[in-house]
Amino acid sequence: MVSGSEWLVRVVVIEEKVLDSCFTVGLAEDEYGEGRYLAFQCGLEGPGEQERTLGLDSYCVINETGGVYYGGVENVCLSANRILFRFASEAVEKLDLPTGEINLHIAPESDVESLRGGLRRVLTYGNPEKLPSVLQL
Repeated sequence: MVSGSEWLVRVVVIEEKVLDSCFTVGLAEDEYGEGRYLAFQCGLEGPGEQERTLGLDSYCVINETGGVYYGGVENVCLSANRILFRFASEAVEKLDLPTGEINLHIAPESDVESLRGGLRRVLTYGNPEKLPSVLQL
């Protein structure tokens, strides 16, 4: 049923870490970190001059390959049981994604409303040029 670009999200984690000064939305296949995952992070405060100078002035995406990319989500569409991400080609390369379009099925017990709010918070953070052009949350 699922391929490298299509998988089932069984774990959704949304957390604010004051000590690390970051907000995270995590989507994972399993609770043990054995499968695929995508984590979206942003700062608790707007990016500073140093982040802007280094190009780290946006949300970042992290996945199980160890890839990290700042920005890179072009489109995101969330429904009650599915979320579709379209990534920029450079993000696909840096994150070692199988394709630019990742279609995730959301387990029925997931809190989709919290996911919606968390993704909205992360994906609207920072540099306007790095924000998704389509944000259907």
